[in-house]
Parts: sequence; structure tokens; C-alpha cells
Amino acid sequence: MRIEPGYVEIVSAVLRDLGHDPLLFPLPRTGVVSEGDFRTMSENLVAVTQDPSIALRLGSHMHLGTHGLLGHAILSSRSLRQAAGLLIQYSPLQGTHGNVQLSFNGENAVLTFESPFEVEGAPNFMVELFFAGLLTALRQLIGPLPEACRIELAYEPQMSEAVYRRYFGVHVSFNHRKNRFIGPNERIDQPLSAAEIPVADMYRRQCERLLRDMNAANGFGGEVRRMILAARGRFPGMEEAARRLNMSERTLRRRLAAEHSSYRAIVDDVRSYLAREYLRETPLTVTDVASLLGFDDVANFRRAFRKWNECSPQEFRAFAQAQNGTDHQPADHSGRRQQSATQLHTAPHHKTLV
Repeated sequence: MRIEPGYVEIVSAVLRDLGHDPLLFPLPRTGVVSEGDFRTMSENLVAVTQDPSIALRLGSHMHLGTHGLLGHAILSSRSLRQAAGLLIQYSPLQGTHGNVQLSFNGENAVLTFESPFEVEGAPNFMVELFFAGLLTALRQLIGPLPEACRIELAYEPQMSEAVYRRYFGVHVSFNHRKNRFIGPNERIDQPLSAAEIPVADMYRRQCERLLRDMNAANGFGGEVRRMILAARGRFPGMEEAARRLNMSERTLRRRLAAEHSSYRAIVDDVRSYLAREYLRETPLTVTDVASLLGFDDVANFRRAFRKWNECSPQEFRAFAQAQNGTDHQPADHSGRRQQSATQLHTAPHHKTLV
């Protein structure tokens, strides 16, 4: 289970909203923590706040920026199907023993969640945290949710039903066999264009951080890189890039040449940098990284990555993990590596993710 800095920031913000000093609360350090540590933190939250809606409060603050670079990857997805696949497969809230299942039933997509553990004093804490966070992320991706969306919970309400509706923002019913989110799947394969996705401050901040890390925030080349990152994984061609920058292709080419660069070189530079960051900082599979960077064929991505970095994606990840002492590659209960989210969501039937 990986706790990003954004998670701790959310806990601190909610504690302040409830009148508590987060400095007096034993928050875990950021990074990879055990499920036991996360459960202890959750139990302490429940005990200190005495607020039955604490998990809903936390989840409603869990925007995509909370997930660090993984949130950037989700916002860079080509479709809701791909974004949902990444969010579901790599969500730390399912832990080792939880279960997230996505299936399609007629015109509906059905997302089922089984908690990895129970929190003392709030047995439904993880369920409510997961679904509140999921709905927050979905609204960032597509805006207001269709009226047909609903939540089914496998327990009796522990608060007024109005509290659940206020935080979820969709119809909620109780005493079902499973905990599920159900919504129409009519938009699941439609492109997520930048115009349809709210331009969140956290996304802009993430792009600026990437530019700073690339030492490429200045000059006209920095402006071009900023435009490419804002396109969210689409990597526009030169004609579209010139149009976005309100100039002719000739002017774009001339201004980049004045900085001893070219549009193709900048696109490759951005792709190479994002590839390295995804491989180093997230558990995304090589196939998922390739898809996010606009490669329909993972073999082409591997060749391009080797050209850019003189090593394969797997070699780079192994080296980065050896340096950091981490292992972001997710494994199922048998120890096998999980399939990619791209493979998952091109399959005709649902898959169980653990």
C-alpha cells in the first residue's frame, strides 16, 4: 500500500476542518506503508474525530492530484475506460486483500468493491472512502455524473441517508448483497478531450513540476512543452500544435530552430521523460505506459525507449528500483504480475483485480 503525500495532506485538512490540530496526530510518513499502518491511522482518525462521516469526508477530498504521478497518468488517459482501468487497478485502497471488480451488465458498468480490512469503530470505513474517492475522481474526468448513476451498499445506514447522498451526490440504497457503483456505460469509450476535463489547479501544478524537473520551463521550447503536457496524452502533430499556439507551422519551426530544437525532438523529449517518471514512480505496466504515451504497439514503445535512453523500459525500472529500494510492480495473491489496465479493458468479460 503506497501512501502519497496528497493522502496525508487530505487527512491534515479534514482534521483542521473538524477543529483538530494535525500536528498532534501521529500521521504516517509518506511512501510505502503496510496495510497495518494504514489501518492504525484510520482507526486513530475514527477515535479522535468521533465523526461517523469521516471516511466520506476524506473520500470527497480525494481528487486525482492525491494520487501523485498516477493522477497525472489518469488525467492523460484517452478514454474513460482507460482512466477507470488505471484508477481501479492501481488504487492503493484495495491493498493486498481487497477486491475490485469491473463488469458490464447490459447498458451499465458495475464496479464492485470488497474492503481489504475492517476499521475498528467504523467497519465500513474503507468502502465509504473508496466510493467517495471514486466519485470525486469521475467528476474530475467527465463533469456532472448521469442521473442514472447509483451506489448500492451491503449494510444498513450508519447515519442519515441524506449524509450519504450529500457526499456521494448520487442515489444510495442499502442492505444489498454487495457494495457496488452502477452507471451507464454509454460514454466509456468516448475520447476524454482536454475541453471536457476540468483543468484542475493540481494538474497545472503537476505539469509545471514536470517542466521544472526537465529543466525545460523557460524559452519558447518551454511553452511548446507546456502545450504538449496540457493536451493530456494526445501529443498533437505539428499542424495542430501551431494552431494551439496561434501561429503558422513555419513560424513554429523557425522559432524552435532559433533555440536549436525541433518539434519532433521536443515531443520525444516529453515522451521520454514521462516514460521514465511513470516507470520510476508508479506501478504502471510497460503496456500501460506505452498506451498513455500514444503508442498502439508496445514493441514500438520499447524500441523508442531504448533509442531515447539506451536501455529497455524493464532495465530502467529495475535500475530505478535498485536505487530507491522499492518495487512498484503489482502482484496478485499467487505472486504473478498483474495484467495491464489496457489489456484488462480490452477484454470482453470482467476481470477480478486483487
